[in-house]
Amino acid sequence: MTKQRPTGHSESGFTLTELLVTIVILGIIGVLLPKAIVLGLRFTADTEKRVAATAAAGALGGYFYGDVHSAVGVTTDPACGVADVIVHLSRPGTDIVYTYDRPTGSLNRVKCTGGGVTTTLLGRFENAASTHPVTLSCGAETSCTSPMEVTLTVQSDPAAPPTALTAVRRSSSS
Repeated sequence: MTKQRPTGHSESGFTLTELLVTIVILGIIGVLLPKAIVLGLRFTADTEKRVAATAAAGALGGYFYGDVHSAVGVTTDPACGVADVIVHLSRPGTDIVYTYDRPTGSLNRVKCTGGGVTTTLLGRFENAASTHPVTLSCGAETSCTSPMEVTLTVQSDPAAPPTALTAVRRSSSS
């Protein structure tokens, strides 16, 4: 006697075609997913560097305008024990120096008074466009000996235009 299959019941499982299609799709996902993850991580790291550089430029602006306005003298001479000076702003009893440390990428504001030296980290520039992402320029026609306008140019990203911070010293008669 032969057994008959009950009607309405079929064998469950995958066909060979379904199995091959599934393996191909998983292979494509397996190849593309790691690339997408690496790209995402790289994009995040670049964005963090840009944000840090923008924050450094903002912090620089927060101090720079007041420092220049109250400065009696503007030079690039060493002060406060700092040799690599971007700009040295002096007023009676106080010297303020802006400096960039290439090995660490840090932009610092150093303030010297009779009471001591205070260093403020303004931010870090990683992979800066040049050896000095912040440079002093006193204008096309004005020398840096005693300018009334002081301009610092910030170039933290070679793909972006530089940011110029220009502050005006108060006149010596006021």
